[in-house]
Amino acid sequence: MTKVAVVFSGRNGLDLAALRGSVLRIPEVTMRLREAQNILDNLAEFPSVDLLSLLISDNEHFFRNIQLKGLVAAIVQVALFDRYLRTQARPQFLVGNSNGDSAMLVCSGRQSFREMVRNSPAVTANRTLSSEVVVPLETASLPVLSGLSLTEYQALQGKATEQEFTYVAVPGDSMELRKLIASLFLEQGLSRFVNVGPSSALVESDYREIGDGEIEAIDSIELDPLLGWFWGCHHTQPLRLAQ
Repeated sequence: MTKVAVVFSGRNGLDLAALRGSVLRIPEVTMRLREAQNILDNLAEFPSVDLLSLLISDNEHFFRNIQLKGLVAAIVQVALFDRYLRTQARPQFLVGNSNGDSAMLVCSGRQSFREMVRNSPAVTANRTLSSEVVVPLETASLPVLSGLSLTEYQALQGKATEQEFTYVAVPGDSMELRKLIASLFLEQGLSRFVNVGPSSALVESDYREIGDGEIEAIDSIELDPLLGWFWGCHHTQPLRLAQ
């Protein structure tokens, strides 16, 4: 049986404005955004923020709030993984960032969704703001770079027992996703990688060069029989999106 790894795109998964509006048509995305919004609305000392408005905002506003951008990207990736599991078996491997807002940690069960939202840099960097102050999206004084750390990538491998299926860390991590993917291909025999983005952290040429043509790379949305409309709405094709 072919080994499968799901690769989460991290904070850059929603960088293309054309894709942000389309993901809202996916029910799981709307559900996760509402869940996260409820968590944020019940946090004291956090400015009022509308995640839905942020997601559909133009690039000027979306990139201005870089920490919220990372949180929203992770929320959407958790939702897309929820959707992926409706039609696909749970993957043997998960690959993604292990620090900051990590959809990988939530989808592996190593962190709860609530914990990801409450401990997000978007939240922890703003605990000192008064909960009585409503900060409009356009003028929110959220730090642009403060509190962001360099991305650390990690791979998790699924282990099944009679009672449960858990993910454990594969030894070694990397600051370079491409290097980690190459290691999984060479050492674990992984030949199929499924992107959860919707934008891809690596492009087709990256996988082609890593595996010398032996790696199959596909987007999770492409695997969903009910989401055939998604990429047809865009001129850009999945796994050809440079980050």
